[in-house]
Amino acid sequence: MKEFYRTLSDGKVSLEPLNLDHIESLKEVCGDQEIWRWFTVDLSPPEEMEKWMLQLLAESNDGKKMTFAVKLRETGQIIGSTSYGNIEWKEKNIEIGWTWIGGDFIGAGINKHMKFLMLCHAFEVMNIERLELRTDKINVRSRRAMEKIGARHDGTLRNHRYTRGGRRRDTVVYGIIKSEWKVIKSTIFKDH
Repeated sequence: MKEFYRTLSDGKVSLEPLNLDHIESLKEVCGDQEIWRWFTVDLSPPEEMEKWMLQLLAESNDGKKMTFAVKLRETGQIIGSTSYGNIEWKEKNIEIGWTWIGGDFIGAGINKHMKFLMLCHAFEVMNIERLELRTDKINVRSRRAMEKIGARHDGTLRNHRYTRGGRRRDTVVYGIIKSEWKVIKSTIFKDH
């Protein structure tokens, strides 16, 4: 796995393997409560962000995840994080998730760049056969973003997780399979 855990870049963003140097910068952009509306935890307090990022860093070091800090190429600013997780090498399945960016960057097209890099890396370098993304069923914005990158609704895990408010959420699962990637790349991501 370590051979696949490296910096991914395009003209807009770099996804850098998470390290301790990123944590202070991430704490600076985590304060907006709206970022965490759909997360199962509230990471707006800097000390909570630090604990969570240290956990993701440990999971990345153990080979359970590959967590990246999201950096704007133009300014060098760290603005969020994203991960590969639930990695099944034998079955060639992976999930993209645990994704967030600072509130000032939501809706600026950053997510599409991040997903393009991760999809290319998963299908073209890691040789993944199936990639999935998950979100709360009522998180319409996230669902639409998944559909915009060519992911298909695979199903719903009913009563799947607690939200930070104590509600049990239904989790919708979206997927992209390797045989779909070439068409998705040439149509949805044709400008990349």
